[in-house]
This record gives sequence, structure tokens and C-alpha cells, in this order.
Amino acid sequence: MNDHDHDPRLSHLLSDAVSNVEPQDALAEIRTRTKVTPMSARRPWLFAVGGAVVATAATVAAVAALGGNPQPTAQDPAASQSPTGEPAPSQASEPTQQPEPTEDTTPAEQPASASATLPAYYLRETPQGLRLTREFQHVDLSDGPVTEAVRLAVTGGALDPDYRTAWPAGSNAKSVSLDGGAITVDLTGAPQGRPSGMSGEQAELAIQQVVYTAQAAAAQGRLPVQLTLDGASTAQVLGVSTSEALSNAAENDTLALVSVSSLSEGETVDDRFTVSGVANSFEATVPWEVRQGDKVVAKGFATADGWMDKLYPWTTRVDVSKLAPGTYTFAAMTDDPSGGAEGAGPTEDTKTIVVK
Repeated sequence: MNDHDHDPRLSHLLSDAVSNVEPQDALAEIRTRTKVTPMSARRPWLFAVGGAVVATAATVAAVAALGGNPQPTAQDPAASQSPTGEPAPSQASEPTQQPEPTEDTTPAEQPASASATLPAYYLRETPQGLRLTREFQHVDLSDGPVTEAVRLAVTGGALDPDYRTAWPAGSNAKSVSLDGGAITVDLTGAPQGRPSGMSGEQAELAIQQVVYTAQAAAAQGRLPVQLTLDGASTAQVLGVSTSEALSNAAENDTLALVSVSSLSEGETVDDRFTVSGVANSFEATVPWEVRQGDKVVAKGFATADGWMDKLYPWTTRVDVSKLAPGTYTFAAMTDDPSGGAEGAGPTEDTKTIVVK
């Protein structure tokens, strides 16, 4: 990612900061990236949460900083709505449906192009247990972008080795359509009952993988999602009731409390680059580190646009000009004011990066 790259996500950062919706990543900017090769490596997860005010001044400062040097500003999709299952990138304690910014995603009704960068939600381990995290992938399209995005979520294949799908092997999405203010996802190969070995929590998260992914890719706000099997209505999927259309579950109960959105796993970076994501972290503070093995070789913090009730966008400038070229790990964390004395510790999201 280069300092001179145009950043269409700036308008989305402004929109997210003043709306009660889950922040969305600037998909348009990410589309300008080249596809990167995933690099495997499992990494530990930690956790922590806090509560208190929306930092309007922080938003203005972040926008001012981005204005001078356009850079990717991460944001996570999820307008609050009453839970009916699980996960998602922005969770309010009392969800209220709000429209989301649509400039950074491709609506379902648009014709498929040769390729596109699509959002898909995956499970990952956190100190609070399994949570959902969104990842962008650039893929060739054979069907509409929303169908392809849901296929990514259901079939797995995340670039980040810490992410996975909850759907059993053989499950897939046949098609996705928007009609009458709802999104219909037609699945195939998915069992109606909950498979042996799958917990109720995993089943709910699997359903929410589809709900959050379809809503994010459709970019029509938090529309209800109706699941069907092979073109026919079904009372349940994976043992979860699907007789009625489903809403996204509350963010704070479903999404990982910090995510890195503007870096892809294994991405090559310049000496100075901007990282963005979403978080719900104590006093809106999002610490970050660059690590080489177990050694911290650079660190700092970002300030999110708010905290407590949902996930808010954050952005930070990272200087690795003094580091030797090589492979490193970038980690963003929730703040832990107790220093580990209380709770399970901070949640973190990590990405392998290659410094030129």
C-alpha cells in the first residue's frame, strides 16, 4: 500500500462516524490492491472491553490526517438490529436498524464483473470464545457478487490462517437474490438438523456468517435474510430456525472486538503505511505492535471514533523504515487498563506483513 494511493474510504469513515451503523471498509480502495498470497501461522488471541463515549474530536482528527495523505481507513459492517442468531462487525446493545453506506460494496442487483473484492465473515478464536471477523478477498466472479461473497463464507478458504468457516463440508450457496426488502440465500448441501459434533453456538455462528456476509455484500442496509434449501423453504438449517427471515445478531455478542481491515494476510508494505480497522476498546484506545517472532520492534496506538456500544473505525500510521526487510506480524489490540489483573486480557487481530 503506497502513500500516494487514492483512498475512497475517507467518505465512508465520515459517514460511519456520524451514523449508528457498523462501520464499513472502503471496498473500492481495497479493489485497487493486488491479490496477495496467504502466509500460514497460528497466533494467540487475547481479550478486553470497556465502555463510555463517542469521540467526535477523534473522528475529526482522523479525517484530517487522512485528508493530507489518503490511506485506507478500515470499518466493519453491521447496523444494529435485534439478534436472531449471532456474530457481526458492529454491535449495539439495543440494536436499531439503520441504512449503511453503500459506496464501498457492490449491490446484489448489479451484474457480475470479471472479478471483485468481496467481504466474507469467518470464525476466529477470542478470549470470549468464537467470534466473527470480516475478511476481504479478490476473486473471479461467475455469478453475482453477493452470491460469490456468501460462497466464500460458507465454503471457507480464508487468507488468514486464524479464520475458518463453521459450515460442514459440502455446504454451498446456489444463489442470492434481493426482493421485497429482504435477501434470499438459497443454500445447497447443508443439513437441516445440527450435525453431530457441532455445538449450538457454532450452528448459530454459521447462520450469522451468512447473514452478515449477505448484508455486507448487498450494501442495502441491514435487510432481513431468508434462507432456503435447494430452492425450497425450510423450517431449519443446522438446527437453527429459518422459518422466518433472520436479522443480524448484536455486534458486541457476535463480532471480535478488534479487527484489522486494510491489511491482507501476507501483504507487502512500504516503509510507512496506514492501517485501519474497527474496535470496541476501552476509552477508544487501540494499541498496536509490529513483531518479529516474540520481539516487539515497533508499537503505538490508534484512537477509534467511539467505544462501548458497538465497533467503531480506527486508523493509524505505521513507520517501519528502521526495520530490515523481512517478514513481521502486525497486531492490533483492545486496551487492557488492568494490565491483565482483570478479565481475560486484550483481544487482538494479527496480519503477517512483508516489509520491503
